[in-house]
Amino acid sequence: MSKSIYSLLAVIGLVACSVTSEQPLSEVEKASRSGFLTNYPLLHPGKEGEARLRYVNSNVDWKSYTAIFLEPVVFISDADSKIDAKEQQILSAYYYSTMKKHLSTVLPVVDSQGPHILVVRVALTHVTKEDPGLRTISVVIPQARLLDAAQSLGTDTYAFVGSAQSEGEVTDGGTGQILIEAVDGQSGGMSIKNAGGGKWSDAEHAMEYWADLSAKRLNQLRSGAPAS
Repeated sequence: MSKSIYSLLAVIGLVACSVTSEQPLSEVEKASRSGFLTNYPLLHPGKEGEARLRYVNSNVDWKSYTAIFLEPVVFISDADSKIDAKEQQILSAYYYSTMKKHLSTVLPVVDSQGPHILVVRVALTHVTKEDPGLRTISVVIPQARLLDAAQSLGTDTYAFVGSAQSEGEVTDGGTGQILIEAVDGQSGGMSIKNAGGGKWSDAEHAMEYWADLSAKRLNQLRSGAPAS
């Protein structure tokens, strides 16, 4: 069996249950910076399972924080975006509620910031919609799944998928000190769960991924995991 066939089978195996697919670091790096984060030069490439670009302050007593203040999600539209204001509001509200749900498993989410409170800011950027009909075909029909996986080897993405990028920042509610910064991008994966979704389902899955990752990482830090 040729090396390319082995690679293709490996891809199919890896993405069989993947709801989202991580965008390449090069794609995240080349995306225009929105100006949302306080200090972009702090960012550096993350490891596997982390945000593509990240920074974590290594001098923080994470256990000293007693609550989280989550700011409203900011939607930053591309210049050529055709996402109308109502859809932007719906997507932002979805991201906010998803973040709040996951972060509240770490610490109480409160209505104001102050000392010993983590201030979490997130922005949704570079959002693209999927093609629901063709997307369903690409993940349900075996031949289409095979072709889609083959395409992904050369393009790092699947056909008819939606995508989104996000920028996030955590600061100290008392001093404003930057504790965490992150930039990540996710596209739709080939999980059968992606069949039958709406035009924004891939973007919604990306938001769920980021909310879950944020909560897990904060829990790890509060448990004494190293920042790097």
